[in-house]
Order: sequence, then structure tokens, then C-alpha cells
Amino acid sequence: MKQIVFGLACALLVTPRVFAQTFTIPDRIEKLEAKARESHNITLDGPLLQLAGAFLNGNDRDQKTARDLISKVKSIHVRNFEFDKDGAYSDKDLDPIREQLKSPAWSRIVESREEGEHSQIFLKTEKDQIAGLVILSAERRELSIVIIDGAINLKQLSSLGGNFGIPKGLPAPGASKGKDSSE
Repeated sequence: MKQIVFGLACALLVTPRVFAQTFTIPDRIEKLEAKARESHNITLDGPLLQLAGAFLNGNDRDQKTARDLISKVKSIHVRNFEFDKDGAYSDKDLDPIREQLKSPAWSRIVESREEGEHSQIFLKTEKDQIAGLVILSAERRELSIVIIDGAINLKQLSSLGGNFGIPKGLPAPGASKGKDSSE
């Protein structure tokens, strides 16, 4: 899951146009950095995203697809923490994020629980379009959070498989889908 989280984040580092952030990372999450052995903090919005987008080559097919894909992204937030021992954070630390995901616009599309692991993926829809993505991946000694605020075209994302750190073999929309364990 870690490779997918960072691959998606890296792919989205290059967007030309954004607006104000609408999703917040709670202080409770930010304070986990002090407890972590290793942490990664990526926050891209506003002028920083515009600057990153300026480095994409519009003549290169993959870079143009990436630019088109993320042209409507407002902000990207990635937090990853690795801890030396179990119990350095609790599931309650994620509750403030989950509270923001309770509006009718957000839907949990994936939930997976295994021994010591809990992963969830949420999509935000507006006018029948994907308008945001949140990935929460909690393991005993690692916590990853990815928040993308803005329109996301899954077909274009799938076509970028194998480039920009995006794994090959992402299913295109309409491909067979696994069942949500909440069903």
C-alpha cells in the first residue's frame, strides 16, 4: 500500500492550477511526527502546485496526460509516519479525519481489515464527478494518509500506469470491481 500511496502522491506533485484548501489535517495527526522514527510530510496547494505544473512538458504525451489529469486538483496532502513500536498512535487519532468524511458527498469505497492493519479509501463526488480522494492506511507501526482535493479522472490515472511512480495494472473505470467490505 505504501508504494501506491507514494506513487499517487508523486504523480500528483505536478499540477498547474489550484484553489483554496477545503480539507484539513488535524493537529492531532501533525503531532504524531514527534513520536515517529521516520515521517514524510507533503503539502501542495496554491502557488506551489502552479510552479510544479510549469515544469511539465505539454509536448510529451505522458506529461500532458498527467497535467490534464490533475489540472483541477486543489490540494494534495500526504502524511506518512513510521514508528519504532506498536501503539505509538491509536485509531482515535484518525477520528477527526473520518468526521470530515461523513458528509453526503463522501463515500467509503474500500475498507480492508487484517490483523494489525486497517485501510480505507473514500471518494467525494459532486455532480456525478469524482471531486476528491482520501486514503487512510493504518498498520501497527506505520500510518499513511493521502488527501487529494479536486477533480480526478480515473481513466486518465489508469492510463499513466508505469509512469510517474504510478503502478502498472490500475483498473480502468468499468473494469471488474471488488466488493466493498461494508456491504
